[in-house]
Amino acid sequence: MGHAAKTMTVRERLDHGGIALPGKDGQSYLMRPIRPADAASLMRGFDAMTDNAKWFRMLSGVPHLTEAMAMAFCRPDPQADLCVVIEGRGALAGEILGGARIAGAEDGISAEFSVSLRPEAEDLGLAHKALETVFAAAKDMGYARIFGSIHARNAPMRELAKKMGFRLRRDPRDASLMLAELAL
Repeated sequence: MGHAAKTMTVRERLDHGGIALPGKDGQSYLMRPIRPADAASLMRGFDAMTDNAKWFRMLSGVPHLTEAMAMAFCRPDPQADLCVVIEGRGALAGEILGGARIAGAEDGISAEFSVSLRPEAEDLGLAHKALETVFAAAKDMGYARIFGSIHARNAPMRELAKKMGFRLRRDPRDASLMLAELAL
């Protein structure tokens, strides 16, 4: 890595060619900011997810992303939010395998996180790496705290949150959810 790459922020690195993520399969996957042109691939990726995975991602019964929903995801607020996608390889070249997102809260110091992957990308370690990247960007953006809601039955996400240092507690307003909080 050259000196210029060391001094660039995470967002600048993402904007200047993306960031390579090593997968547990020995392959390298490109992570980059989402673009409006990704909407159709985002819809196909959501359709590829199991019904449980869709429920856990949206925390409601959304069977299919509409074009309007996908376009909204593909146009994050550049001042407060960051959404990155992981590009597919091989048979999934040109498709989005998944991604991670932070969305700034009204308080200006907190950001909500989310992450999702197509089934083909699970168990590659990409969700962890994508979240680490958006959390580093959140810190660069001035956020001091990351938070999110995780369905209590979503054991893989609860485990990932614990590994990443999140404090988990039951949501007092909804017993089916866990609140995850991490100071940056």
